[in-house]
Amino acid sequence: MILAHITVNIDPFAIHFPESWGIGGIRWYGICYVVSFFLVQFFLTFYSRRKISPLTSIQNDILLLYTALGVVIGGRFGHCLLYNWENFAINPLIFFQVWKGGMASHGGFIGGILAIFYFAKRFRYDLFLVGDIICSVIPLCLMIGRLGNFVNGELIGRLTDVPWGVIYGDEVGKLARHPSQLYEAFWEGFLPFIVVQVIIWRKHFRSGYLGGLFLVLYSVGRIGCEYFREPDAGLILGMTRGQFFSIFLFIFGVILIILRRGDR
Repeated sequence: MILAHITVNIDPFAIHFPESWGIGGIRWYGICYVVSFFLVQFFLTFYSRRKISPLTSIQNDILLLYTALGVVIGGRFGHCLLYNWENFAINPLIFFQVWKGGMASHGGFIGGILAIFYFAKRFRYDLFLVGDIICSVIPLCLMIGRLGNFVNGELIGRLTDVPWGVIYGDEVGKLARHPSQLYEAFWEGFLPFIVVQVIIWRKHFRSGYLGGLFLVLYSVGRIGCEYFREPDAGLILGMTRGQFFSIFLFIFGVILIILRRGDR
């Protein structure tokens, strides 16, 4: 049976700059980051108004700023250290070449955690409480980011003959691949978002539990989806780097759930 696979040939640039500028233009992926930060701001404000969060309006703005910087800087460092070390060691300045793309979600997690820690210490809030607030909206940002990966035609899936396989580009004869970015958008983003939203409105849980649950859901989704994704770097112990680094998130999440389980 001949399958009519979907062809994806979307310009990764929403806005093109003159070639003389040397930076291409504004990518859809970058716009996804901006949209994500606006959504975080919306939910932080909404939580404060509904008394789910004790943060003030100004504190919400500061938390967003800290988290955005932590995620972007951490994500960029993560990409350079975990996926592009050979080139980074030769030329550390590639860290600043953000217009060429390259972000690692695990690095973003570390940067985000450090930002939350600093915010909680500065304003004397419970670290776990602030972490829960952020973890309740981060899945939505991850989903949008994966959709940006799909538009860019990056982090592509493995070859497949399933009817919903996609062909990147318009070249005749190309083989279809799993739309792994869409798998990840659902399992790493949309599903965890729905679960944590259901729980956060119950309010009867100890701070830290929600963050642990998110980490477990994300890591399980990431490890599973990596089986359908083409490895973008060398394997570690037979696992993709995404699977390997997600194991540590899973362990940390399980520890949080065990330590913080039960009603508050």
